[in-house]
Amino acid sequence: MRDPGSAQIRAAEDARSGSGENAGSHVEPTGRLACQRSVYLRQHALNPVDWYPWGEEALERARAEDRPIFLSIGYSACHWCHEMARQVFEDRRIAELLDAHFISIKVDREERPDIDRAYMDAVVAMTGQGGWPLTVFLTPDLEPFFGGTFFPPEPFLSILSRIASEWLGRRETIAARAKKVRAYLGDQLEALSPVRSEPGQLGEALLDAAVVQAAERFDERWGGLRGRMKFPTPVLWRFLLHRHRAVGDPDAERMVRRTLDSMASGGIRDHLAGGFHRYAVEPSWRVPHFEKMLYDNAQLAGLYTEAAVVLVEASASRVARETLDYMLAEMRDPDSGLFYSSVDADSEGEEGRFYLWRPQELTVAVGPEDGPVLSALLGVEAEDSLGGRSPLTRRVEPESLSARFERPAFELQGLFDARRAALLAHRLRRSRPAVDRKVVTAYNGLALSAYSQAASAFDDVHYLAAAEQLAASLHALHRRDDGSLFRVSNLGRAEHEAVLDDYAFFTAGLLDLHQASGRLVYLQRALELLDYAEAHFGRPGCAFFLTHRRAEAPLGRQIEIEDGARPSGNAAMLQSMLRAGSLAGDDARFARARTCLEAHAALLGSAGISMAGWLDAALIASRPVYVVVVVGDPSDLRTRSLLRTFRERAPVHALLATIGAEGASPDAVATIPVLAGKRAIDGRPTAFVCQRGICQRPVHTAEELLESILTGWKK
Repeated sequence: MRDPGSAQIRAAEDARSGSGENAGSHVEPTGRLACQRSVYLRQHALNPVDWYPWGEEALERARAEDRPIFLSIGYSACHWCHEMARQVFEDRRIAELLDAHFISIKVDREERPDIDRAYMDAVVAMTGQGGWPLTVFLTPDLEPFFGGTFFPPEPFLSILSRIASEWLGRRETIAARAKKVRAYLGDQLEALSPVRSEPGQLGEALLDAAVVQAAERFDERWGGLRGRMKFPTPVLWRFLLHRHRAVGDPDAERMVRRTLDSMASGGIRDHLAGGFHRYAVEPSWRVPHFEKMLYDNAQLAGLYTEAAVVLVEASASRVARETLDYMLAEMRDPDSGLFYSSVDADSEGEEGRFYLWRPQELTVAVGPEDGPVLSALLGVEAEDSLGGRSPLTRRVEPESLSARFERPAFELQGLFDARRAALLAHRLRRSRPAVDRKVVTAYNGLALSAYSQAASAFDDVHYLAAAEQLAASLHALHRRDDGSLFRVSNLGRAEHEAVLDDYAFFTAGLLDLHQASGRLVYLQRALELLDYAEAHFGRPGCAFFLTHRRAEAPLGRQIEIEDGARPSGNAAMLQSMLRAGSLAGDDARFARARTCLEAHAALLGSAGISMAGWLDAALIASRPVYVVVVVGDPSDLRTRSLLRTFRERAPVHALLATIGAEGASPDAVATIPVLAGKRAIDGRPTAFVCQRGICQRPVHTAEELLESILTGWKK
């Protein structure tokens, strides 16, 4: 990626071109944040607050002057972060109080998930809830004693005055509060200590109970879990899809189908350009919170890709492809092939303005004949509660409008596709939301999995090329010579220590790319990352810390167990250990992962679907894991038939190893021992189904391969 040479120059360009929070101000940012590479930090460079980035300069000043620290954490696409900037941090009364009594520090949570995680846990402990913007007050020793999320200006002024007064006159009150929070966090960390469960806890009963729990919380009308807001949580639906794929569970299949259909037809999906918004603010998936995150879109693309294959759904295939193509078009650096972290929720200072429509706008875009029909077809209503503007949905059956508009049903069925380009062109005349061009290792690892899985499922060389370029660039730019990773790169410069998620998701992506391409180098790089992560993130006894052992940890090294918008780094790491251990014939690695799952079996039983990523790992560990070796010329139609059968019908955690008709190289055999001695028999493409190095009789046809796999899987 090109480095323009100066973040300060780039910040000024952003302000002038409309790609930052201060777009249109025509004032060059000054102060400490103006020189930062983070878009989020630069967005605050024009605040009257005397901000510091997190670092020794700010922390030393707090200690030297004995001042409390005001810590504000957010990210560039966050609507409420922008609102707090506009309402609170632009208020000169607030800026004067902060500058007089506090040391104010800004943190981009995507750059420093370690700082974010530590103080998010503290705020949740103090208030029972968290979110962004995260607002925390610390002692100079970095002990949290008060916090929350978004505060309007007047309440925030009162909070600042009270804390400043307490700091000067009732310091013991603050000290007692900080001690209580620290003790609680210590207790929580101790509660995560693994305790050996009784043997057999990882069996079918544990997995069945999780499906039952999901069904009890399932929204039968709209899909997803019941609640006043709806989050995509791809990790949950992927587990349920895998459970159905493994044992044919009809409840799991039903929940996945309903949820994917509702998300795909709702306003949470961008029906014009592709991709998904962050979450829905009501139960029907119609009205989204409009930011677009790479990690959501990558996971959802992979989920819809797998659903297209397992559920034989053409509509899922279309959603997957449109999401993948959107990411390529709008979230990808054209030079490096790396993916940007997010697209803003706001444009022109208003959330969702770019995406919402009035009926008359549709008429302007497509003309008076089709405009009213499209308004009805896309759910655009004149009296919508969103100020008369509506998100686009695809929930109206074209046939139902035929009589009303006196037009044949077949014509209405193709109307949206026929007019989509015109609608998109009209929308592009609006001011576009800003893109945060930060490259996050973990998020790109998720994208690597998505494109690798799509390359396999759709036999698409375009997606495979995107995955291979991504893997090469991420390895070149984000990997140090000692094998460790950087967390992010901004404007072509990598920085910040990577956390567990970066290793876990990059490893998983490399394993998926090996499965799609057959190239040995990707498996070898995945094994190197696993070795490094186990050595530098492993917790004695079991599981992994969030941070590297050499990283700073102001509240101690954190452990992230539960899954959320993404699988926890622990869950993803355990899955990769099981897969890589099986493929590389490393029984010790597989056993370490299984032992860790067993140690957490009681917690898995009580937490259920909030640990869906762990349940997915337990699904691997509790059933046979096969390595299917396919030997043959990859251009031979018979070889391609064997590969297609594996990818469409094999159990979800079967693994593939491919070699040419001449047999495996010594390097390949050293990495994947089961390849030793495998040859195409009688000159015909040949498949071997193996478990723990023991292989069934060789087969030559797709039908024989399917029988061999499925018969063994059900044992």
